[in-house]
Amino acid sequence: MELNLLKNRFLRFVHINFLLSLMAAPLLAQFPRSSVDPSAAESGSKIYAASCAHCHGDDARGTTNAPDLLRSVAVLHDRRQMLYGKELGPLLSTEPNHNFKFSEKELHDLSQFLTASVNGILRSGYNAQPTHLLDGDAKAGEAYFNGSGGCNKCHSTTGDLANVGKRYTPAALQQKYLFPGYGLFIRHKVQVTVKLPSGKSVNGDLVHIDDFTVTLHEKSDGNRSFNRTGTLKVTIIDPFEAHAKLLNQYTDADIHNLTTYLATLK
Repeated sequence: MELNLLKNRFLRFVHINFLLSLMAAPLLAQFPRSSVDPSAAESGSKIYAASCAHCHGDDARGTTNAPDLLRSVAVLHDRRQMLYGKELGPLLSTEPNHNFKFSEKELHDLSQFLTASVNGILRSGYNAQPTHLLDGDAKAGEAYFNGSGGCNKCHSTTGDLANVGKRYTPAALQQKYLFPGYGLFIRHKVQVTVKLPSGKSVNGDLVHIDDFTVTLHEKSDGNRSFNRTGTLKVTIIDPFEAHAKLLNQYTDADIHNLTTYLATLK
């Protein structure tokens, strides 16, 4: 049964990846990447600083005097259609408090600066990898690991975490300790014990639980569900309970510091 279960999971994984590959081309056509010429964006930043920043802010996110340009329909349309400022020109010369007569080259560079600014705030962005993950303080991360975080109560930097900085990228490393119970092929699953009114106990991997039912997976009998009546006692043993509790306690600094520290364990 376990072999069939693993086989089904693998086939499902392959099927999902096949569907994603079919979707990729149409999606890229529908949402083309807005490429940026760094030199043009740099030139555009100077134009923006001289003519726009006073009202719209140094980061183009708006002030009390002028709106956020990174959410402007005109700017987003210019970026999306890769117009390079062709439709921004008339707006910049006719809108109230705007009387700018930019050349085609200046409009192109200003458009490139705004496109780069929008790209920079997108969550997935146009960076293949997350950035600034190792900007924390490794010493502070070590203190957290051995102190208020309580990590050393279950983990050892010379045991299970030895060379962990070599084994994972910073992004994967951070994901591992923030959400250790998620992903494929989890080694330690949440265990549940159901004690029946007869006194008999049934143990297995937790599949589902809510206020009304609990479902577990037994190695011998597969999935079994029970109604959560008043006479049924359910005990859950979650190997990642401490990690889940920390999610409500971490500060951004804690996460950056801890990631930076763990990345040094090589």
